[in-house]
Amino acid sequence: MTLIKNDSVLWLAHVAKEFFPTWQNRLNLTDKNIIKPLGHNFYSVQFNSTPTRGFLSDTIFSRYWLPVHYMWPTKCEEKGYIEKCAQGLLVKFKDKNFSNVVVFSLDRKQQKLASNLRGRILQVFSEKLKEKSPAKLLTEWTKKPILQPIYNQTLIVAISEKCTWAGLSTPSESGSFFAGGRRYVGVSNESIASRAAAKFVEAAESLQLSGLKTENAKKWLELGAAPGGITHELVEKKCEVWAVDKADLDEEIAENPLVHFYKMDAREFKVNMNFDALMCDLNGPANISAKICSEKTSLLKKDAIIIYTLKIHIADNFEKDYEQALKEFSLKNCQFLYGRHLYNNKQEITLFFKKK
Repeated sequence: MTLIKNDSVLWLAHVAKEFFPTWQNRLNLTDKNIIKPLGHNFYSVQFNSTPTRGFLSDTIFSRYWLPVHYMWPTKCEEKGYIEKCAQGLLVKFKDKNFSNVVVFSLDRKQQKLASNLRGRILQVFSEKLKEKSPAKLLTEWTKKPILQPIYNQTLIVAISEKCTWAGLSTPSESGSFFAGGRRYVGVSNESIASRAAAKFVEAAESLQLSGLKTENAKKWLELGAAPGGITHELVEKKCEVWAVDKADLDEEIAENPLVHFYKMDAREFKVNMNFDALMCDLNGPANISAKICSEKTSLLKKDAIIIYTLKIHIADNFEKDYEQALKEFSLKNCQFLYGRHLYNNKQEITLFFKKK
């Protein structure tokens, strides 16, 4: 087993392959020996020194970060792997403080093995864990990962056919409540099930991981609302929504008393009121959608959260479109918080702002 320093310089990252070049440029690491593909959109990254959380966040296209404190070559399908791995982790992490254990498979082929390994690790660490995490709490976190405290120190183990990695991190540092950064969102209304709804759910969780919550935001302005996936999610949270789109909103959603639907171009929308938050998922060129969205921030209360989806039509133009979007919001007195390529984002990233 190879020992890595506690302040790890070796990390695993989950990055969509289509944005690998942009991600690599943002890391400013071009040596092939520093970034190695592990398959299934995972990479190992060797830094010269421990990276700061802010630096890792600025890479934008990293969906998940895992500091590697220990790694060893393995053949996880071999007999005795689970016990050998669990006992090895006990030796290496027995003096470390953590209150949960997460195991995931890079290629998802060994999901059952990952689950069995986690069960055995929980057993060998049972005496240590019971002081901080009763069995009932561990079960709750397993069923609903978003219930974990965002600064909950966790032993995270990643497995593949050829190697096993382990490290200590928190959901906040990793960038996701979900192991490996894979987040599947079930939508409660199948008639308007959309990836937009999944993006919104994940965006709200991302804000939570950053210590920013939207529970108190009860009046939302939504631009690019059709067919209504996001609107539905907001209504489920008992929020009142002013939904704007040139296309039709789902009829059932439009008739909900909490929904005020305006079938029009977002540029024409005008009301005399202040909203608690703004969600913008407009299609079209990034420079136009950013300008429209930023102009509507005049309708927001101070400290209101803005969630804006920046569409990436041409990957090579990303940096230019990204800087233009930041400029548009800055001109409207909005503070940029951070950007993320969420698991449910495809050719787009989600940017988060706060109204000053």
